Amino acid sequence: MYFILFFYTGFAYLALFNFHGTFLPERLSGNNPPKVVITKPVKLNWNSIVPFSIRVNDPEDGNSEYDEISTKEVLLMVNFLPNPSDAKKYLDQGLDKIPEPLMQMSKSTCLICHASKSILIGPSFDLIANRYQRNPGQVDALAQKVITGSQGTWGELIMPPHPDVKIEEMRKIIGWILDNGANPNQSFYVGTEGAFQTREKPKEQGGVYILTGGYTDHGIKIVPNSNMQGKHTLVLTPF
Repeated sequence: MYFILFFYTGFAYLALFNFHGTFLPERLSGNNPPKVVITKPVKLNWNSIVPFSIRVNDPEDGNSEYDEISTKEVLLMVNFLPNPSDAKKYLDQGLDKIPEPLMQMSKSTCLICHASKSILIGPSFDLIANRYQRNPGQVDALAQKVITGSQGTWGELIMPPHPDVKIEEMRKIIGWILDNGANPNQSFYVGTEGAFQTREKPKEQGGVYILTGGYTDHGIKIVPNSNMQGKHTLVLTPF
């Protein structure tokens, strides 16, 4: 018996054939995008620690309230815009979408050891971005090092190998870190719950925070690239 996978009206179908040429159609369930909701915060204060909470519900993967969603795959991206009038342009350009390299890291083990602006086990992304210059040779060298593993680059820390990530994907991840890791106006946090710090109130025009909670589902196993990202964005002006 053999099969042919084809698509029609947004759904995947599996056409099964036995060795006598009999057609045995079987419809596969289409993948549905996850629903992501930032349940808190609903308001912000300047210069304060802000708790956050994110709820994820995916028809195929499960519900975060029942611990069916891996918390390390749920992200909160926090962007500060010094000029509040830039918020509309930011949203219109789709910049509130969590970058694919960052979501890819959440599917691997990268975010267990590395954080945006704070040190966990390994160096933070801002330290990495400040150490290395962004060029094709550097990106390739770092991508190879992350995949094979290393020791001694950051003291005596041992970085385990990451053979689960393809070299092309790792180059994109490294490139994104070097381009964005040192951005003082952008941070990200892992998990369905946590907290972040707002800055002191600027003396002039204030500013606005854009919060995006995101989760990329696991798609349909036999359908390549069927993963879908769900996100929820809040625009909050601190008081």
